[in-house]
Amino acid sequence: MFNKEPIYISWNWQLQSLPKELWPYITDTNRLFRDLKYPSIHKTDISQKVKPGFLQLAYNGINRYEVWEEEPFEWEYPFRFGVKRHYQSGPYKDLGIQVDLQPNEKGTELICELRVSPRRFSILSLLTTFKLKTIVRRRLKKAVHSYDTLALQGRKSFQISQERHLVRGGEKRLQQMRQELDPQTNKIILEKLIAYLRKADDLELQRIQPYEMAEVWNFDRKEVFETFIYAAKAGLLNFKWDLRCPTCRTVQQSEKTLNQIHEPIHCNHCDHKFNVNFNKSLQLSFTPNPLIRKIDPSQYCLQGPQKKPHILVQQYLKPGDKRFLRTHLPKGTYTLRSNHSDGTATVHVKKGGQDTVHIAIFKQGLRGEEVTIASDPNLSFENKSGRPQIISLERSTWDNNEVSAAKATSSQLFRTLFTNEVLPKGEKISVDNLTLMFTDLFNSTGMYNKEGDDKAVGQVIDHFEILNQTVAEEDGAIVKTIGDSIMAVFCNPYQALRAYLKAQKILSEDERFHNTFQLKAGIHHGSCVAVNLNNRIDYFGSTVNIASRFVDFASENEVIISHVACSKVDSDIRQILEDFKDINIVENIDAQLKGFNSESFQVKSIKIDKTPLRLVI
Repeated sequence: MFNKEPIYISWNWQLQSLPKELWPYITDTNRLFRDLKYPSIHKTDISQKVKPGFLQLAYNGINRYEVWEEEPFEWEYPFRFGVKRHYQSGPYKDLGIQVDLQPNEKGTELICELRVSPRRFSILSLLTTFKLKTIVRRRLKKAVHSYDTLALQGRKSFQISQERHLVRGGEKRLQQMRQELDPQTNKIILEKLIAYLRKADDLELQRIQPYEMAEVWNFDRKEVFETFIYAAKAGLLNFKWDLRCPTCRTVQQSEKTLNQIHEPIHCNHCDHKFNVNFNKSLQLSFTPNPLIRKIDPSQYCLQGPQKKPHILVQQYLKPGDKRFLRTHLPKGTYTLRSNHSDGTATVHVKKGGQDTVHIAIFKQGLRGEEVTIASDPNLSFENKSGRPQIISLERSTWDNNEVSAAKATSSQLFRTLFTNEVLPKGEKISVDNLTLMFTDLFNSTGMYNKEGDDKAVGQVIDHFEILNQTVAEEDGAIVKTIGDSIMAVFCNPYQALRAYLKAQKILSEDERFHNTFQLKAGIHHGSCVAVNLNNRIDYFGSTVNIASRFVDFASENEVIISHVACSKVDSDIRQILEDFKDINIVENIDAQLKGFNSESFQVKSIKIDKTPLRLVI
């Protein structure tokens, strides 16, 4: 009689790289299953009700019939990851995969264990098991050794790849675009981008991140981002807006233009709706123009550690389960979540923290608890809630390698080249941590009377050009002009202060401007709301109102920095003040602003000598 007992298969290989070096390569399960030459997959419907965190999947292709339910991946950075599949058809009933990375004096011993439960005796089940033990083993061995080589060298796969074929006519179009882009961009960055489009595989090109490429190429982020923007305008690249769930941080949908975004967005993973935020949930990414190179959008795994790289530990526990874990946590602050708890807990990792930590999830869930633990703790999770739980420990900070919508739309170049990138009329999108700067002319009536209208208007237009230059140099963007004033946006006060002081220096040294031409500005930092006004992205809210009121508060040759702005970049501002020599007096004062009679604002007052410009921040 056929034995239906599970079949256990185990392989191990000695690798030279350390577990933490190997982790980002081996846990990229989308690439791993592709390298094992499994077919691409898609979501399907096995039953109407899907357990939270589970996926119902099937292979693509008319000759494939395996359909399965996949449990949430589990992992413990940087030592272990795995998953369980429950098949509805095919030779196997269940399949469990676990990969362990055991550090030793030679590097890492990789152990891969499979637990297979055959459905019934058949030639197909025998052949499938034989394929696992031979063909899959050979492919896995080749894959993990290639990942080991990349990990040792600290390189990406495209850096050792051969050039791939472009579409018919793509080479000619590419050369035309190169000629067009040469005078606009850094030529070295442009050539690196073109080489990347030639050599990277389809998985790498499905979502290109400019800041990530800047790190790989060792170039300034601003230069790389601007090269990408010019390339998109020329037709070498396309861009899209990726909408991320603020809870699980996975991309839920992508839109070609901002005008196609409508709130709320539904997260299929968390099964809840969320509103869009320019800083966290909306990012800009790029793909090759299909007229240059066509990309296959196929996916081979929809879960896995590299789908959520901010999560260092994730476990799926049934009621009553207890799990002892091994992990290494870099110093920092982490958030502990469970999928059936509205609250979270905070975990601080630092020297001197607790070595042994037991975390139990009860029916009431997490309620803001805090604990401090060591980097290599004896950590255990236990589920006492009476229902299945997905428990995760994630970095509290967001990835800084993403080009957020806030960063993109505060770029003067992006707003200039893509004027049609606006929100749908009526949509109001929140923006956290944005810096607003207003400028205005001090005693403009006196200047017009002394210089005459014709000359004064010419000076105003010239000063707009100077502000446009310095704002753009500091990664900011001018939103609009209002009479003699401008409204500009930046990602932080450091950029705004530098933009103003650079403009101040130019104006003070330019013979076109006399002492009667005096500029003042107001800058504030905080949250606001982005809208579509007159077919452009504009901003409203208290932060905007306060920034505009600071202009009126400034006196002659005075710079005022709000306490909020100073607290964000205090050390950077001190460095700026050292760089610019025309600063005379610095003092802290309380400011009363028009329209805010019941509120006092703590500000830093800076007097500036030998300059017609005055700034308020």
